[in-house]
Amino acid sequence: MKSPGANQGESVAVAPTTTVDAGADGNGSVMTITTPWKPGAAIPSVRWTCDGDNVSPPVTWSGGPIDASAYAVILTDLDAPEFAHWTVANIDASATDIPEGDTGDLSVVAMNSDAKPAYTGPCPPEGSTHHYSLTVYALSQVLEVQEGDPAPAMRAAIEAAAIESATSDFTFSR
Repeated sequence: MKSPGANQGESVAVAPTTTVDAGADGNGSVMTITTPWKPGAAIPSVRWTCDGDNVSPPVTWSGGPIDASAYAVILTDLDAPEFAHWTVANIDASATDIPEGDTGDLSVVAMNSDAKPAYTGPCPPEGSTHHYSLTVYALSQVLEVQEGDPAPAMRAAIEAAAIESATSDFTFSR
């Protein structure tokens, strides 16, 4: 490893991984998801929440089935599942990540509960803690959905076409 230069600091990034058993397709793959937080841990408010910059987190996955036609991502508030935070479909089958704050040109984003086809970060009521799950789905087909479609309909289409998934759970308190 190269040492930092005279005017540089050293930094280390932790990339926790969650492993999920092979999907219903039975092809023996093991899909994993990597997020900037440890599975089950509280996320910091600085970047990905309503108290921070409110940008979507970077997400990386591997081990998806070879016959996946596309990928999708859903962020769910397990304590308020009707609230649509982030629903992204038709991520290219060759993709293995979504960079922070970006979903790519070829994907489509559902209308969130803030009436925008975008990410809206965790934002539980003051004085409470909510539990969240961020799930990456491998899809059997490219979905017939469009940018700004209602999140419940897009989520149903994603779940119907899912052949495998990996999830990272976390909490956020305000």
